[in-house]
Amino acid sequence: MSENKIHPVWPIFIGEFHNPKHHETKKDLLNFFQKYEKENKNSRKGQENFNLYESNYKLHKEKNDSLSKVINFIAESFLIMTKNINKANINDMENDPKLTVEIVDSWFIRYNKGGAVGPHEHGGCSMSCVYYVQTGENSDLKNGSTYFLRPFTRGTSHKDFAGLRYNQNLQLFNAEEGKLLIWPSFITHGSNPYIGEKNRVIISANANVFIK
Repeated sequence: MSENKIHPVWPIFIGEFHNPKHHETKKDLLNFFQKYEKENKNSRKGQENFNLYESNYKLHKEKNDSLSKVINFIAESFLIMTKNINKANINDMENDPKLTVEIVDSWFIRYNKGGAVGPHEHGGCSMSCVYYVQTGENSDLKNGSTYFLRPFTRGTSHKDFAGLRYNQNLQLFNAEEGKLLIWPSFITHGSNPYIGEKNRVIISANANVFIK
C-alpha cells in the first residue's frame, strides 16, 4: 500500500547566512565605500530608489582585500544555497557535479535617513542577495527591513485557516550586520524606509551557478 505524502511543489527558498569574520572587514569596507563615493559622486538613478547612494554594478571588479573577502563569502554562500535546494537533482546524477559561481553584478547602497528601495525584480541571473555591512540604528522589522512579496499572482486561496499559508502577501527580514540573504531573482522584493541618523550600508549581488 502506498504511503501518504505531502509534496513541496514550487517552494520558495530564502537563505540566511552569517559571516563570522564580518568584524574583520567592516571598517575597511566603509572607508573604501566612502572613498569610492567621493570619486564617483553620481549615484545610479533607479526609479525604485529613494534617498540613497547606489554604486555602479561592477563592485566585484574593484581592488580591495576586504571587499574580495566578502565577495568570496557571498559566492560560497550561493554555492551552499544551490546545493541545498537542488539535492534531489544532485542525487540523480552519477557523480557530484563541480559547480562554479558567476557573479553577474554587484553594488553597494548607502541609505540616508528615509532611504528605501521600491518593489522590483532582477533579470539575467538566477539568484540575488543582500549583505548588511552597517545596519545603522534600530534594525527591527519596522525600520528598513527587507521585504518579499507573494509570488503567486494568479488568484488567491480561500480566506480560511487552510489557505492561511498561501495568503501571506509579505515576508519581512530584519537587518543584521554580517547577515546575508539569498533569494530567487524573480521574486519581487525591496526595502522599507530606513529611519536613523547613522547611514545603513549594504552590498547586493546577482549570480548564476553552472556545472563546470
